[in-house]
Amino acid sequence: MQALKISLYLAAFTLANFIVLWYGKTGLIFTAIFLIPFDFVLRCLFHEKWKGTELILKLGSLVAVSSLITYVINADTANIAMASVGGFISAQIVAGLFYQRFINSGYFVKVNGSDALAIVFDSVVFQLIAFGSITPVITGSQTALKMIGGLFWYWVIFVKLGKYVRKH
Repeated sequence: MQALKISLYLAAFTLANFIVLWYGKTGLIFTAIFLIPFDFVLRCLFHEKWKGTELILKLGSLVAVSSLITYVINADTANIAMASVGGFISAQIVAGLFYQRFINSGYFVKVNGSDALAIVFDSVVFQLIAFGSITPVITGSQTALKMIGGLFWYWVIFVKLGKYVRKH
């Protein structure tokens, strides 16, 4: 089950990078509702299973591997792959700190609270690195959509699949 979660994480991350390559800043809107929030919610599952240095190394490796896969498939994605590393690493650090601070809280608080912070960091940092600027309408739209998507994936993974997914 862990291998499936990791594979899905890598696939969603990589696909999101290619959507941005194909559609530019508009692609950020497409990835915001399903792909990026899916990865943020999966990070919460990883946070439950992996602890301390293991968590940091494994999550960092997943981000690096996803970006490397993106680049190996198409070198034109180099800037997007670097933006993904910057956006996701900054987002994962902030989300991880929040999640750890609220580790004894319910899943709703720690998953959605950490995702909300991660969403803001990822949205801003990714755009700055990939495009050299922030487009307020895109940033606002993708932030709102990622939050809606995060609530959707929280409901699917932690509520509907709940005990089965968290056990494995």
